[in-house]
Parts: sequence; structure tokens; C-alpha cells
Amino acid sequence: MKIKTLFIFSLLVLGFCCSQNHKTGVEYHKQIDSLKVNSEDDLKNIQSKIYDAFVSSITAENLKDINNVCKQLEDAYSKNQNNLLLYWKGYLYYYKSIFYIQNNEKSKSEKAITKGINILKEIEYKNSEDLALLALLQSFSQQFNSGFKAAKVSSKIKQNVDLALALDPDNLRAHFVYASNDFYTPEKYGGGKEAEKYLLNAISLSEQKISNPYLPSWGKEEAYAMLIQLYINDENFESAKKYFNQGMEKYPNSYSISRYATKLIDK
Repeated sequence: MKIKTLFIFSLLVLGFCCSQNHKTGVEYHKQIDSLKVNSEDDLKNIQSKIYDAFVSSITAENLKDINNVCKQLEDAYSKNQNNLLLYWKGYLYYYKSIFYIQNNEKSKSEKAITKGINILKEIEYKNSEDLALLALLQSFSQQFNSGFKAAKVSSKIKQNVDLALALDPDNLRAHFVYASNDFYTPEKYGGGKEAEKYLLNAISLSEQKISNPYLPSWGKEEAYAMLIQLYINDENFESAKKYFNQGMEKYPNSYSISRYATKLIDK
């Protein structure tokens, strides 16, 4: 009886995955060819451009540089409705939300992250990268939610990241977001059980399957930083030092990793 039930369940899961794959968006490396030349100029190394604009905006205490990059993306999208442009707009609004929260502007931060989520929702057929980023933004938005709404969003995060992994088991960003969601979920709600596993998966995977300056490569540096924090929390300082050294060797200019140096002195 149990074998029969398991078999039926497996068929249902297979049918679900096939149905989802049928509606899955085209992978980004196949979308690049359809970008116009002027869009490519704005997109080249766009991930670094967004992060650099965020850092300079933090330093200048205004959003001028972030807004300039946003305008470039909006202009490019008006000429070419390519999903990759929506992806980077969503990513930009994630950093815009972080800017506001660091400046204690909670309401503006909530509006920015909601904007980013809605931008990603515009993508009708999402691929693994779309789903991973959407789950990341939804996870960040949880600080503005409570009660039933928080539970509903939590369910959506799990659904999106599970599908992202089903579509591409080697997507390091999907592994990182899965780990991040588990890391920040309180233990009483079932969190903290799988973060280590998925962070170790993330740092073992390639940043990009196809090296390309227009495609996402984020996640591994963040995974190292979170893994170090996890081991510090567990007072497993031997492992924390191991991955701190690995992370610093790979990302020697990383603030998110180097900031743990003082916490590991004499440990």
C-alpha cells in the first residue's frame, strides 16, 4: 500500500515538474542575442554597476547614482522588452531597499522592495535565476510583514526557491537563497536545519555556467559570509576560520567576509 502511494505521489510530482518546465522562461544566456547593441552597452557588467552605484550612494547619502543606473535600465527596456532587463531592475530595487533601511527609512525601504518584487512578477515565464532572485527579495521583505501575511510570503519563498532548484540544481544563487531563508527563519518555525548544507552547496558551485558580463554571478561571496556567521553562532570556530580563509583568498576585497576577522582573533 505504501509503495503504491509513493508511486502515485512520484507521478504527481513528475507531472507538476513537467508542467512547470513547459512554462519556464528561456535561460538568460539564450536571451542575450536578442538584446539591442545600445542595451548591451548599458548591461555590460551591470551587476558591478548596480553594486558600485549602491556603495557610492551610501557614501554620498543620496540615490543619484542608483537612480542613474535605473534610468539606463528603463530606457533599455523601453526599446527591448527583454526579461534580463527586468531581472536587473529587480536586483537594483533590492539594493535601493537596503539603502533606505540603512538610513532608517523603513517605509521607503518597504516600497522599494515591493517595487522590485512586482517587477520580477512581470516576468510571465520565469527561469531558475528569476525565481531565485524573486525569493531573495521576498525574503528581505519579510521584515515588513507579520502574522498571516508573513506566513503567506514564507510559503511563496519556499515555493519559488524549490522550483528554482528543480529547474536548475546547479544554480548557486538558488542554493544561497534557500540557505538564507532557512538561516533567518526562527528555529521555532522550523528554521536553522538546512542552512549549512545549502551554503556548502553554494560555495562548491560555479558562479556562472557560461562566463558572460551581462549575466548574474552574485551569491558565492554572500554564501561564504553567511557560512562564517553560522559557524560563529554555533561556536564552531575551527570551521569558521577555515571558510574565512577560503573566502578571503577568493574575495580579498570583500567587506562582508573581512568584517569577521575581529570575531575570529584568538579563537
